[in-house]
Amino acid sequence: QARHVGGAPDAALRLLALAEADQSSELDRARADLLRADIAFMVDRGRETADLFLKAASRIEPLNIGLARSTYLDALRAAWYASDSGSSGTMRDVARAAVAAPVAPSPARPSDLLLDGLAVRYTAGFAAGVPKMRQALKAFQEPQPANQEGLRWMWFACSIATDLCDDGAADALTGDYVRLARETGALAALPLALTTRILMHLFAGDLSDASVLITELDDVADGTGIPVPGYMALLLAAWQGDEHRTIELAAVNTADARRRGEGLAPAIAGWAKALLYNGLGRFDEALKAAQQTIQSSLEPGVLTGAPLVELIIAAARSGQPEIGADALKRLSTSTQACGTDWALGMEACCRAILTDGATAEESYVEAIERLGRTKIRPLSARAHLYYGEWLWQSGRRDDARDQVRTAFEMFSAMGMDAFAALAAHRLGMNVRQRHGDDTGPLTAQETYIVKLAREGLSNAEIATRLFISPRTVEWHLSKVFAKLGISSRRQLRRPVR
Repeated sequence: QARHVGGAPDAALRLLALAEADQSSELDRARADLLRADIAFMVDRGRETADLFLKAASRIEPLNIGLARSTYLDALRAAWYASDSGSSGTMRDVARAAVAAPVAPSPARPSDLLLDGLAVRYTAGFAAGVPKMRQALKAFQEPQPANQEGLRWMWFACSIATDLCDDGAADALTGDYVRLARETGALAALPLALTTRILMHLFAGDLSDASVLITELDDVADGTGIPVPGYMALLLAAWQGDEHRTIELAAVNTADARRRGEGLAPAIAGWAKALLYNGLGRFDEALKAAQQTIQSSLEPGVLTGAPLVELIIAAARSGQPEIGADALKRLSTSTQACGTDWALGMEACCRAILTDGATAEESYVEAIERLGRTKIRPLSARAHLYYGEWLWQSGRRDDARDQVRTAFEMFSAMGMDAFAALAAHRLGMNVRQRHGDDTGPLTAQETYIVKLAREGLSNAEIATRLFISPRTVEWHLSKVFAKLGISSRRQLRRPVR
């Protein structure tokens, strides 16, 4: 178990084979099954991983109800990764098994609340699962212990916060998840923790921070040999509007996932391409990519709701509003159940795009007001852009310019180059696309790294201080050098502006 948690799966499997030969009790054999499933999930995440967890859960159930329920929760996570865009059978099968699991001992642990909420969600529907998921989320917003048990369920808490479109909880929990993984030295958990944090940065438009963590994610993979799918790098490229890299990474990720038997990749690739093409104004291609993603019969949370947004926008802009209307009905099943500004603002923006007249304007204003109260800046900027375009078509040019200019400034600040170019074109401007952020003021983290470098700390010492890798420190310093127009550490003695 220690080898596994420390990020050494091959060594863990060798020791497990030796240990299994001497196990005499049924509980020991059941725990060995669970550990084997844990290791398989870390290195593979294929379709058979959920079956391994189910096998372990059924073996543990007569011996330890609490551990069995936790194992059903692991099976749900494995099934989520394994489910492809054309079939949700694996997830529903696991959810039905979870519903039939023994009742949780009293008082229920946060993990028990998670299991109950997710089991209802994937058997009775998203809206039915929301009350229990909210209850579980509330339990996880209490301070969590910095140990393996507290860390084990953080992925679920982060996923539920994002699914419920609770941007405040998602921001706090993903940050806690990464912190706990680092504090406990859990290299096996760190890739998933970083992935949840990166996704939150993307939804918030913090593309520079996302890029830094993607570099750290690669470092963890290199250092441990644990394969890490490139989903986050793919989504970052799409958010940035980098067509070549998006298409390349979509193909690589899909091929790699097909080899491992993981079904999530096609859905992520379709979402990324739909976002990219909507930013490039190629709506027919965006619609095709989004339709490939929205084939799962699972009711949408944000990870399927976000592709639905791309589908609705692409359908409306390519002259097929009836497709968008059907997608909006599906999106509304989750947004109304969530009831947050993120959810309702997302729905209002999509509704505005599919309507006209006073109803459209009311919806655009609602979207802008609601999203403006959230951390979800990219979608907020898009609401300004689409409202501006609507105003332009309505002949209200001055009002339109104000909205589009706001969108352009937001997109430019975030590094969303394709969308910035769309806004700039409407304003009659020419914008050179960039990929990366080599201009502008230093970020808070860059400023702190400069301070430590001036104190004489090496990259390795800075990395230890900040709980990041030396390679990430090097990457930060390269960005600092470019921003300051310098080429060496010695020149950092100049005042930082």
